Amino acid sequence: MAVSAIWVTNQPEQVSTSVFQKTTVPKKFRGTWYRYWGNGKVKPFKITRTEINLDGCADGKGGVYKYTKRAFNAEGSLDYFSSHLLIKTKGNRMWICVPHDQTSAAYVTNNRKTLYVGVDTWVDTYYKSKSAAKRNHKADRNMSRRDRLSKLVWGN
Repeated sequence: MAVSAIWVTNQPEQVSTSVFQKTTVPKKFRGTWYRYWGNGKVKPFKITRTEINLDGCADGKGGVYKYTKRAFNAEGSLDYFSSHLLIKTKGNRMWICVPHDQTSAAYVTNNRKTLYVGVDTWVDTYYKSKSAAKRNHKADRNMSRRDRLSKLVWGN
C-alpha cells in the first residue's frame, strides 16, 4: 500500500524587485487633463510624476516602472501587478501597460494642450482646459479623424 501526501501552501509569489525599475512620467505628460463625458459634463484625469489616472488605463497608484520585456512577463500575483504601470516613452509618445495585459499609447501635441490616448482601436482625446473639452467633443467623434489619430498615437 502506497501513501502519498501533498502540502499546499498559500504563500504569495515573490517577484524579484530588480525586474521592476521605478521611473517617473515625463513632464510633458503631467497635469490635469479633461475629457468630455457626455450630457455637457467634463471629467478631470490626473497624471503626476508617479501616477497615471486616465480612462481606459489601469490605475497606477502602485507606481510607474520602466517597460522591459522582463517586467512585462514577470511571474507573480495578478493583485500585485494590477498596481504596477509600465511605461516606455519616445518623443511625444508614451506606451502604458500593466504586466501581462494590453498596452495603451498616449501622444501629446507639441503645444502640450491635447493628449490623445489609444485604448484598443479607439482614441480618447483629453484637453488641458475644460472649455476645450466641451468645445471640441463633436469633432472627436469624427470617424475619418479617428483613423488619422490612431496612426498618430500608435506610430504606424
